[in-house]
Amino acid sequence: QLEPGDLVFFGQSTSDVEHVGIVVAPGEMVDAPHTGAVVRTEPFPTTVGAQWGEEVYVGATRPAARGTEA
Repeated sequence: QLEPGDLVFFGQSTSDVEHVGIVVAPGEMVDAPHTGAVVRTEPFPTTVGAQWGEEVYVGATRPAARGTEA
């Protein structure tokens, strides 16, 4: 299950990722579609392999948590 802060990747394949979003809620991500565009939230497909515009949702990952500083 995706959680806020997870990264979602879009492109033609896992070796050809062209876009990354940050999950903020189930099926919703923060997105900046191109340089100079307004950053916004928008829906994305939650099934790997699903079409998203001209790209495909190729997968997601959860960034590693940093340990607390002592």
